[in-house]
Amino acid sequence: MSPAERDLHLRRCLPSIGDWQPTALRHAAVLCPLLHHDGSEHVLLLVRPGSLRQHAGQIGFPGGMREGEETIEATARRECQEEIGVGADRIELLGGLPARESSSGILVHLVVARLLPGPLQPDPREVDRVLLVPLAELQQEARWQELPPPGSATGNQPRTSPHFTGSGSTPTRQ
Repeated sequence: MSPAERDLHLRRCLPSIGDWQPTALRHAAVLCPLLHHDGSEHVLLLVRPGSLRQHAGQIGFPGGMREGEETIEATARRECQEEIGVGADRIELLGGLPARESSSGILVHLVVARLLPGPLQPDPREVDRVLLVPLAELQQEARWQELPPPGSATGNQPRTSPHFTGSGSTPTRQ
């Protein structure tokens, strides 16, 4: 499937992004960026620096806390700009996924988007490195398993959560 065909499919299948859900929790938004790289589709993930006070060494999507009256889309775009230097003009929104409560008491909204070609400029204060994980690998069920949280985990952790064993991730320091 070409990137354009995939984007059309996702626009049809994914729910609209919607509005912030009413909650006593703090709100955050993350962007699940899809990009075409070396002839195939990839998902972009960040590795957080080990020196961070929160989320040290974690792998995740670009994202962060809502500021003021921002929309979900605005929060996701701003965080993507701050963390990897990708401006709003290079982000094509495709849809959203249901919000989830994090172990640190934050309601996180997920936005799926296409990143248009261009340079990445990771902020070293927030990003140790960028991983490009082939979408084909993420679709292999055998690469996923449910695991308990590490012994060092803090907060209200779920008993288990999905973990992906990634061997073909392409680290990049663009």
